[in-house]
Amino acid sequence: MAGGAGAGILVVGESIVDIVVTASDAVAHAGGSPLNVAVGASRLDIPVDIVTYLADDAHGALLREHLDQSGVRSVCTVAGSPAATPTAQVTLQEDGSAQYAFDLHWELPEIDAASLDHGLLHTGSIAALLPPGGAAIEALVAAVRDRTLVTFDPNIRPQIIGERDAVIADVERFFAAAHVVKASAEDLQWLYPGLSLGDAARHVRAMGPSIVVVTDGGDATIVASADGVVVTPALRVEVVDTIGAGDSFMAGLIASLVDQGVVERFADDPAAALASIDIAQLVDLATSCAAITVTRAGANPPRRDELPD
Repeated sequence: MAGGAGAGILVVGESIVDIVVTASDAVAHAGGSPLNVAVGASRLDIPVDIVTYLADDAHGALLREHLDQSGVRSVCTVAGSPAATPTAQVTLQEDGSAQYAFDLHWELPEIDAASLDHGLLHTGSIAALLPPGGAAIEALVAAVRDRTLVTFDPNIRPQIIGERDAVIADVERFFAAAHVVKASAEDLQWLYPGLSLGDAARHVRAMGPSIVVVTDGGDATIVASADGVVVTPALRVEVVDTIGAGDSFMAGLIASLVDQGVVERFADDPAAALASIDIAQLVDLATSCAAITVTRAGANPPRRDELPD
């Protein structure tokens, strides 16, 4: 698989066709949190490879075309074809938020961790928490984290990922292994209902990551780092729907880590690389990406030339 430490990133996780249901119709969109992150980062001119799970069917063709049109460099899928490409029925609420009902299975192709030379590995969502693929991702992260910057977004879907206590244990192992964590307010409220978002971010950071970034819908971004907790107001825009907004934000975080040289420096001096992160710059790019995404239908992240100067 193509790579290049400091230049390319590897995304590992599910690809899903979102079937968006409204009062008048049902429209298929490319989706799945890891796929959205791969597409979002590639549109920001970051070299991206993805390891995912697609069938040889119409939905799989739609996703492959979407990845190709967005410039994702290579798509590695499981050997053989699953019965069907994963789907999610997405029902939009009056405020533009989305509710999901999933039909999917997730496995991970065999990956030789020693051969990977990407500067950053991103994973999360259903793929990290759903067996049998989740355990394989955990092993992959453990094998590369000392030389590869790891980012993680739990993107928790309680309706599909299993029994709560087991899920929390799985999520916390990924928190401990990751260097940068992004989570939504909904994620942290589900995981730690007794804590404020700021306290939950501190709690997660104490497990091991250098930076924890929390998105609170259209209200704010909360970042916990060695310097404490910083709250940044969200941009105000006209919302069409929120599908893919968090994934676009995650892609912006990754692009900023690349732009700042953090990914390139990580292999030589992880601690210094992580300490060099400019949090304001990190949040600014991620917020701009998410703000553009919510102004249009489906998971449709911006290209670099659409961002404000």
